Amino acid sequence: MKKRLFIIAIMFMLIGVTGITYSLYTNMVKKEVPISLASFSVGVERKETLDIDLSNLEPGSVKRYDFSVLNNTNETMSDVSILYNIVLKTGGYMPLDIKLYDSSNNLLFDSTNGIRTEENELLLKTNDIVMPYSKSTKNDYSLEVSFPLEYSGEEYSGLVDYINLTIEASQKIE
Repeated sequence: MKKRLFIIAIMFMLIGVTGITYSLYTNMVKKEVPISLASFSVGVERKETLDIDLSNLEPGSVKRYDFSVLNNTNETMSDVSILYNIVLKTGGYMPLDIKLYDSSNNLLFDSTNGIRTEENELLLKTNDIVMPYSKSTKNDYSLEVSFPLEYSGEEYSGLVDYINLTIEASQKIE
């Protein structure tokens, strides 16, 4: 019985010492850090109005639409690296060949390797593209939309489709 009381007393002492020890080393530190915000700027430049009109597209015809993605606007240059993708969605109702090329004429995507979304849209997307913040950058692209001649039959007349082109951009986290 004495041993039990002795052990319980030692446990209370250890708990009490630990609590006292902890409270002796508790300290409050205040630190003020200046906050500055980095500018995030993505611009799109078109050599003409980027109105992708499919209503006048006839079998055998090809239309090209040129545009650029920039890491600056007239007043602001981005202070952070930018990670972006070019995303194209279409209904896929017309048998169109859609291709996106960069300024070196590299094929970035075409309609043969698209995927269907839950809304049954044909989705085409580039791999991640990085624009550094260290210098003003402009990436040129050309979208080519063609209606192949082999689809000139009467069953293809009167079809209606759309193309939605989007630049998805975010800050690249190093």
